[in-house]
Amino acid sequence: MKKAYIFDLDGTLANSIYDIGDSVNYLLARRGLPSHSYDEYLTYMGMGIGVTLSKAMPGYDELPPEEQEALRKAYTVHNEAHCLDKTRPYEGISETLKALAARGAILGIFTNKPEILGQKVAAALFGGISFAFVLGGLEGAPMKPNPARVLEELEKRGIAPADAVFVGDGKPDIATGKNGGMIACGVTWGFKGMEELEGADVIISHPRELLEIG
Repeated sequence: MKKAYIFDLDGTLANSIYDIGDSVNYLLARRGLPSHSYDEYLTYMGMGIGVTLSKAMPGYDELPPEEQEALRKAYTVHNEAHCLDKTRPYEGISETLKALAARGAILGIFTNKPEILGQKVAAALFGGISFAFVLGGLEGAPMKPNPARVLEELEKRGIAPADAVFVGDGKPDIATGKNGGMIACGVTWGFKGMEELEGADVIISHPRELLEIG
């Protein structure tokens, strides 16, 4: 068993696509633009709300930076009020997190979701589980696949990257693990398909399999 397990949030710990899609569709409706289906939003996920808006909102990339920032903030405000309407943990996640913690593992979250939203969702869905840190997207801070913020947290606790597992459902997660010298663990139950997990050191189909990673 490894000393630390770091998790992506959306598509790994929790199925949040419905609340994310609803919040972006809210912004689109305000601008008189057509909405997208939840399946479409699955293909827009992984690199933060700015990339999601770029893919979902025609003309976003041509807007001045201050207007783009205002849209990102408007998304955050709306989603903060609605991020728990439909978002739920995946089957077996809570039990596995508790089992890892009971064995003495350090648990953390690193998501490209705005940090305030990541912390709210983690506290609400996994309030009985002690995460050492919940890192999310912040203006000007490194995001996945840059592992710098995770490595800093591991160093604080005297944990070598080789003793940590980075768990996620997409390319940014696998790259974060590999870039940081951690074990990159891909999960098949999330937003992305198997093609997104290329290069993973381990691929699992149920959370309990994390207990078997040595």
